Amino acid sequence: MSTSQLHPVHDGERLVQNRRGTPPQLADQLPLYIEKYMPFQHADFYTGLPYIALGALDAAGRPWVSLLVTRAEDDPSVGIRLLAVNELGIVSRTTQDDPFVRALAQSDSSASGKPALFAGVGVDFTNRRRNKLAGSVKGFDANQPGSFKLHLRSDQHLGNCPKYITVRNLIPHARTPTVALDHFEGLDQPLNEECKSLINSASTVFIATKHQPLVESEDTDERDMGVNHRGGAPGFLRMYEEAVPGKDVADTYLILPDHSGNRFYQSLGNIESDGLIGMTVPNFESGDVLYVTGEAENLFDEEAEAIMPRVKLVTRIRVTGAMLINQALSLKLVSEEQYSPYNPPVRLLRSELSNTLGVTDHDAAGLDTEANLVSTKKHSSTLTTFRFELSKPITPPLPGGFGIFDFSDSFERVYKHMDEANPQAVNDDHVRTWTLSGAAKFDPAKKQFKQTDHVEITVKRKEGGLISNYLHGRDSTSFDTENTMPMSAGFLGSGGDFSCFNRSANSGLLTVHAQMLWVAGGAGITPFMSMFDGLVQMNEELAKTEEQHSTNIVLYFAGRGDDLNIIHHFLDENKLRGSGASLQVSCFRSPNASDDLSTQASDSMLNIKERRIEASDFSSIEDLRDREVFVCGPVAFMQHVGSALESAAGEDLKIHQESYAF
Repeated sequence: MSTSQLHPVHDGERLVQNRRGTPPQLADQLPLYIEKYMPFQHADFYTGLPYIALGALDAAGRPWVSLLVTRAEDDPSVGIRLLAVNELGIVSRTTQDDPFVRALAQSDSSASGKPALFAGVGVDFTNRRRNKLAGSVKGFDANQPGSFKLHLRSDQHLGNCPKYITVRNLIPHARTPTVALDHFEGLDQPLNEECKSLINSASTVFIATKHQPLVESEDTDERDMGVNHRGGAPGFLRMYEEAVPGKDVADTYLILPDHSGNRFYQSLGNIESDGLIGMTVPNFESGDVLYVTGEAENLFDEEAEAIMPRVKLVTRIRVTGAMLINQALSLKLVSEEQYSPYNPPVRLLRSELSNTLGVTDHDAAGLDTEANLVSTKKHSSTLTTFRFELSKPITPPLPGGFGIFDFSDSFERVYKHMDEANPQAVNDDHVRTWTLSGAAKFDPAKKQFKQTDHVEITVKRKEGGLISNYLHGRDSTSFDTENTMPMSAGFLGSGGDFSCFNRSANSGLLTVHAQMLWVAGGAGITPFMSMFDGLVQMNEELAKTEEQHSTNIVLYFAGRGDDLNIIHHFLDENKLRGSGASLQVSCFRSPNASDDLSTQASDSMLNIKERRIEASDFSSIEDLRDREVFVCGPVAFMQHVGSALESAAGEDLKIHQESYAF
C-alpha cells in the first residue's frame, strides 16, 4: 500500500473554492504548487528554525497542534536536522504532557496498521517567511523526560505568503512547563479566565486539520493532514459561550474569521471534508500556551454575518478538548512585536456589538437604511463635516456614539493576493465607522434625544485613504445641496458608550456631569462636537421649563495645521448664552507652526499654547479631582495624557477613554 500524500484537490476544497469564487483554472493549479521532494531552500530553512508547529491525530482522530522549540543554548543535540531526502530528525525540549506528544503516543498504539500522519508549518518570525510540509511519522521517542525525538518523512511541500505574520525576535530561554488545565480527553466546562486572556490577546495561532476520504482505496492512502498559521491584530480570534439545553453547562465556541489568502482553501476544505480542527494559542511573552481541539464548521455569507457582522466567511469551533500549559515555550521575546500591515481591523461578534457597545444593527433587522449625502461643511484643508439624510429614522446613540456606513456599492471588489503599496486594500470591505459629530434634537418632556433621520460625521482626509478621499471629493465649501455631488451609502447601525450623558438605570432619564474635562487629540475632537451640541440643546430646552443645569467644561485640544480651526465649533458665544454651560478652551500646537487659527472668540474663552500638553496644564485646573474626565485621540496621545493626568492628580480621577481609530 502506498503512503503517498501527494495532494489531490478534494471535494471539500472545491466546495469552499466554489462558494468563494475561486477561478476554476486557479483551483486546478493547486497540485502543481505542492512538491513531493523537499526543495533545498526548504531544507535549509527548516534546519535553521528554533521552533516549528507540528500537528498529529490522537486515537479518536482529533487533530492537535503544538509549537515545538528546537533550539537550546545548553544542549546542541536539540534542533532540526536533515537525515535523508524528505526526512527530518527533530529533537525538542518539551514536556511529555504536550498534546502533540500525547496524540502521537495514542496514534502509535492504535490498531489501524497505518503510519501516523503529521503536518507542520515553519514560520521565521524575524522575516515572515513560511513553508508547509506534511507526511508520515517514521518514529519518535518520548521516554526521556523533558526531551522529545521525532523522525518525519514528508512528501508534501508548499511555500506560503508572509501575510498576517507578526514579526518578533525569540531566543532560547529555559522554562519549567506546568500543566494548569488538562481536559485532553474531553471538555465539560467553560474555559477559565487565563485561557480567555490568551485568546483575547493572540495575534498568532496555529491550526491543524485533516482530510479523510469517504471511500478508502486499497491502492492509495488519501488521508491528508495540514497545519497552517493564522494571524491578525490581537483579538482577531473571538470566543463566546452558549448554554447547552437541558444541562447545567455551557459549550465554548471559537470564531476564526477568514482573511484574504491564496484562495486554495486547503484548511477550510479539510474542515468541510472532516469537520475537526486543532488549534494552538501561544503567548510569546509569558511562554504560556493554550491547546484546543474541537468540531469545526465553515459559515458563509448570511450565516457568517449572523455571528460576526461584515465577515462573509468564518470558522466556528466547538471546543471538545483543551489543555493549558504554563511556561510551555522555552523561548523569550526580546523585541517589540510588529503586526502585519495586512491585518484587517478586529471584527467583533454580533453579541459583543449589542452587549458591549450597544450597537443597534439596522441592517440585520432588515431595515435596509440608506444614507444620502445632502450637504457638507469644510473646517480645514483636511477636515469636513458630511450631513446625511437617512431613508428611515433611527433612535440615535447618546452624543459621542458612532455610526457604521457601508460604501461597498460604490466600489468594485477586485481580488488581490498582495498589495505592498496599500496592504489594507486586500481585505477592505468598504465599511467604515465614524463618530456621529452632530446631536439629535432633545425632547424636554421625555428628557431624551428624539429619533432622527439626519446624521453627521466629521472626517479627516487621509493620504491614501480610499473612503476618506472618496468623501472629500464630494464636499462643498458650505451647506449647499446644489454644490454637493450626489452620494449614498448603506447605514448599518449605530452605538457606543463614550458619552458625557448618563442614562438612569431606573427611569431612563438623562443627566450630565456638572464639571468635566474634555481632552482631544486630532480627529478625537469629533465625539466632543456632538456632546457639546447635545448639552447645549438639552440645557436650552430644559431652561424653558426652569430645569436648566449648570455645566462647567474645560476643553483641551491638540491638533496640527489648520485642523485647529475646528475648535470654532465650540466657540460660538451665542450657543452658550443662556444654556447654563460655561466653557474654557485651550489649543495646543507645535511651536513656531504656521497654523492658521483665527481668533474669532474672546480671549476669555480661548488660550493657544505652542507646545504639547503637560502635567502642569492639568494640575492648574480648578477642582480637577471633582471632574469627570473624557479623553479621545490616537493611542499614543491617550497614553501620554493618561500619564500626565496621573502625575497631576494621582489615580483617583474618573477617566473615560475612547480611541477614534475604529
